[in-house]
Amino acid sequence: MDRLRRVVDNATISLLGQAVTWVSTLLLTIAYGRFLGDVKFGELYFAITFVLLIGFPIEFGFNQQLTRDVAQEPARALRYLSNTLFIKGILWLVLYGLILLACWLLGYSPEERLLVEICGFTLLSTATANAFASIHYSFERTAFPVVGSILEKGLSALVGIILLRNGAGVQVIAFVLLGGSLTNALWQASWFFRLVGTHFSIDPALIRDLIKTSIPFLAYGVLGVIYYRIDTLLLSLMTSTAVVGWYGAAYRLFDTLIFLPSLVISAIMYPVFSKLSLSSEASMKTAIEKSTNFLLICVIPIATTLIVAAPNIIGFLYHRSEFSHSIPALQGLAPGLVFLYVNSVLTSILVSTKREKKITIMAAIAFVFNLGSNLILIPLYQHVGSAIVTSLTEMLLFCISMLFIPRHLLPLGSLRVGAKTVIASLVMALAILPLRVFNIFVILAVAMPVYCAVATLLGTIPREDLQALYGAVRRRRQDTSSRPLANQQEENQGPPEAEESQITEKRPIIKAQEKMVSEAEESQITEKRPIIKAQEKMVSQEVSL
Repeated sequence: MDRLRRVVDNATISLLGQAVTWVSTLLLTIAYGRFLGDVKFGELYFAITFVLLIGFPIEFGFNQQLTRDVAQEPARALRYLSNTLFIKGILWLVLYGLILLACWLLGYSPEERLLVEICGFTLLSTATANAFASIHYSFERTAFPVVGSILEKGLSALVGIILLRNGAGVQVIAFVLLGGSLTNALWQASWFFRLVGTHFSIDPALIRDLIKTSIPFLAYGVLGVIYYRIDTLLLSLMTSTAVVGWYGAAYRLFDTLIFLPSLVISAIMYPVFSKLSLSSEASMKTAIEKSTNFLLICVIPIATTLIVAAPNIIGFLYHRSEFSHSIPALQGLAPGLVFLYVNSVLTSILVSTKREKKITIMAAIAFVFNLGSNLILIPLYQHVGSAIVTSLTEMLLFCISMLFIPRHLLPLGSLRVGAKTVIASLVMALAILPLRVFNIFVILAVAMPVYCAVATLLGTIPREDLQALYGAVRRRRQDTSSRPLANQQEENQGPPEAEESQITEKRPIIKAQEKMVSEAEESQITEKRPIIKAQEKMVSQEVSL
């Protein structure tokens, strides 16, 4: 119950923070489409993707390892962080040079190369912020990464929208994103140093161990980033910048909706899985099923809404006729969102149980499938083909994960929840269809109550889940309400120093009283001694007679 209460607390903080960051990201994405247009938006999206495509080793390979190992042994925090930051810094110097060289060799325009240069520095600051976030998550201090993300996304959106409205160019927006990332990194670093300390040391032996043990994570990151981002590079080489912009407009929304698994699994439940894998696999199985249930209840109606109401969503967000080409791409990405949510749980199971070598095999298969499928479908369907390939790749990863995970840890109990959620989402889709002539807010105002009503009638959320959640929240309230009473009792009792002072003052009196009692008892014994001796003498005479 205590662990569930901590999960609820962290989830509440994270959801509130994510609401702010999600709205900020969405507003900034809307501003991109309305003020930059499809071509300039395509240039910015390409620059961000190109940097991630080559700079993946800085971001992947160390963050998950940091969270898992420090969660299991908190004393490692300072040593692991200092050496990880050192590795990331060296890697960035090498990879940043490769990024600039590759961009020049591929013949991109000077404007696009400048964007890549700026985004390269954002890569370093984001990697630093994520390293600190991994340590905070391992200690289950979710508030610090959440506030850092709010500062980054909120400031970027506020400053970016103001500058875009006043005619700022795409390079200025790239600098705004860099400033937001630096703010996040500084915030998290300051709190880490305040709570843990500032002792840094470079340990060559530890660096070798970190690099060696991070190879499976790194391999997964290499292949993962390639099959997630290679489509944008292929589109830029095989189509036009406008097509990249259409795909980026849809994929940006898809990317934004990944916040739930990133929040619930990567930030909150992954450290819990890592700890439970050492203590209780039965409890771990329960945690896995509850996490999967929650994600399914959320993602299936989201994906359904993306498919049915895609024209309304794109029309509201971008307000430009050229972005109507993004509608089929968004519909093609929607099914992949469901598999991605579930895959986040399955991948966390493999990593937390130290089966990360399996995910290297998964990523290799997915990479070959994704690259081959894109080479076939992009010439035929352009950005829509890439969207379909993304969903098919996630489905393939789901099937492979089910084979690699130990059977006793599979969340088979979530199948019933998923089936009920599909039924409720289909009823919701039928309610949405006649409303597609209205604004997206009208559609959501009808869709959400319909889904919730049908899901409740079907009993989609298991009763034991509701009871456990209610118990955790109720216990938290009781603990909160009992704190003032405990504090008042402590105040009435006074501090320990005052009690010690009173005892010290009374010690002479107590010793005097003890001495008086001792003297009185001695006097009584002295007076009674002749009587006692006479009685003993009489008894002795009677015995002799």
